[in-house]
Amino acid sequence: MGIMNLRIFLVGIMLFTGCGEARINQKKKHFLHKGNLSYNEKLYPEAIRYYLEAIQLDSTFAQAYNNLGIVYYKTGKYNLAIDAYANCINYDPEFLDAYFNRNNAYFETGNYQQALNDLNIIKDRYASSATICFSKGLSFFGKKNYDSAEYVFQEALSLDSSNIEVYLNLATTKFYKKKYDESRNLVETALQMDQRSPDAYNLLGIISTELKEYDQALNYFNRGLSLESNNAFMLNNRGFVFLKLDEMEKARNDINESIVINPDNPWAYRNKGIYYYISGDFENAKRLLNQSIQMDGSISLVHYYLGSVLIETNEIVLACKELNKSVEMGEELGVKAYQQYCR
Repeated sequence: MGIMNLRIFLVGIMLFTGCGEARINQKKKHFLHKGNLSYNEKLYPEAIRYYLEAIQLDSTFAQAYNNLGIVYYKTGKYNLAIDAYANCINYDPEFLDAYFNRNNAYFETGNYQQALNDLNIIKDRYASSATICFSKGLSFFGKKNYDSAEYVFQEALSLDSSNIEVYLNLATTKFYKKKYDESRNLVETALQMDQRSPDAYNLLGIISTELKEYDQALNYFNRGLSLESNNAFMLNNRGFVFLKLDEMEKARNDINESIVINPDNPWAYRNKGIYYYISGDFENAKRLLNQSIQMDGSISLVHYYLGSVLIETNEIVLACKELNKSVEMGEELGVKAYQQYCR
């Protein structure tokens, strides 16, 4: 009788555990579903809470980690997104979307090599090779490896010729390689696909600015801003053209508006520094150009203009250091100024 009771007790425990697992499985899927609904309604804090509830029920729930990473990514919490995707991959190494999603988060944090590593893991197994090529191009571009970026963007274009973003990113890469005619042709092809693309007009404006076709550049930027009036990058670019056309008040207004919309753009601080340099306010020019360099010391002409400001304030040694950096970047204006003041 005792053995019978023992067996019944064990069976009861096993059945109870099985029911418990089914109940937990049902509850975690319920929380996942609630999280998905909240995400779709842009209720991101609620979505995070529901996904964490699902994970609390099952610490190995890969789908919940991936979806949690998506919300963190959407809300700009890129490092938290990377951690969530890493947990997803740890519990399900075959969850290919998590590698792709983590690549996007790595890209946003500037970890371009890690982004490429994730893409290389899934490149032969992911559904869309055009998407992989495009993402690899973005990371190569971020690393300033323009040859590799051009190659994979071209490959993406051969796989999917209907994606306007591929045309524009390939055009941007060619612009950085000083292939201005090829870049312009690609943008014009993109505009045939979508005549209301602000990014296309912005890029045409940048090409015209580089070629010193300032009136044409202004026309392109005006057309782009008529489609997207709060585009911070385009406002800043138009402001630079106004500087070149000696329309100082318009330049200041555009650059200031650009900074209000997007205070994280080093090009805008460079342009505002140039504005103050032209205006003769060398202390403010120095402050803003240094701020631009602290954000990104690789943008064009920032060292040249800082060197020019330092010459005006008679800080020749510091000026020559800045002008030498401009020379190392292959800037003609920097070369001329260095030869004039530092030899």
